[in-house]
Amino acid sequence: MRTALLLLPLCMLVAGCDGDESIICTTEARFGVNLSVKDATTGQLIPEGVRGALRDGAYLDSLHVFTDIEGRIYSLAGAVERPGTYRVDLVATGYQPWTRSDVRAEDGRCHVTPVSLVAELVPTGG
Repeated sequence: MRTALLLLPLCMLVAGCDGDESIICTTEARFGVNLSVKDATTGQLIPEGVRGALRDGAYLDSLHVFTDIEGRIYSLAGAVERPGTYRVDLVATGYQPWTRSDVRAEDGRCHVTPVSLVAELVPTGG
């Protein structure tokens, strides 16, 4: 009985305040929009020189670049914990600009429900 009384406050803390004990939310921040950027001809990841932005009405966010240990880009992401309908614009050295509209990141129970995209950039002619 004593153990049950000691564990009750802990259970209430973990379950949260909304009364639904089946949901446990974390404190991590999640990006709403996640991108892999590839060369449309070779299918290979573009390792450098990629920049981008997200727009949702007046909201503007530059994309965060994530690299491997050698400094090569492996993904871009933006809209931290922000649901919305975005226009994504990318530019990269040696490639045509890339745009995608109506990219939706939904509001989830604990975090934004992210959307993942693969942007296939077309090399410029020269």
